[in-house]
Amino acid sequence: MGLLLVGGALLLPAGPSARAAGPDVRWAERQAGLRETGTTNCSRTINRWVRAMGLRVPPCRPWCGAFVHQAFLRRGVRLSSRLIDPDRTYDDIVAGRRGLRRIPVRSVRRGDLVLFRFRAGVRASHVEIVRGRPGPDGRVPVVGGNVSHRVELNRRGLQYVVIAARVTG
Repeated sequence: MGLLLVGGALLLPAGPSARAAGPDVRWAERQAGLRETGTTNCSRTINRWVRAMGLRVPPCRPWCGAFVHQAFLRRGVRLSSRLIDPDRTYDDIVAGRRGLRRIPVRSVRRGDLVLFRFRAGVRASHVEIVRGRPGPDGRVPVVGGNVSHRVELNRRGLQYVVIAARVTG
């Protein structure tokens, strides 16, 4: 089985049970509680995720994108290393580049990406994986890395999502 490049996302050979372009959400959920060393943005595991993106360590950098990248890589989907920077990922989503397709925020489902702006001066500063459909309370279950220096499961209000995307396959 060969490699397939779809919209800038490299699809690697995967087993028959793997979904074409979705992340391994169960794996991501099992990482809850994994911490960086102190407040360094580094740990042996996080550094491995960053290197799997084709990036060098050091420097240690915010790693929410490395966590998301790893969840997709575990299902045979190699996303762009630009995912390390949510602001650049925002640009890719708007332009429909690198296998990322913009979707309406209220349409998110398990495996989609949601971006947030927790820092001024950027369009997006954080990316997480959706774990399920939004509830009637307007909140969506997510899992994200580099949340208070660890991987966390949360429910976030949709009003805080600046853009949502689905990986195309």
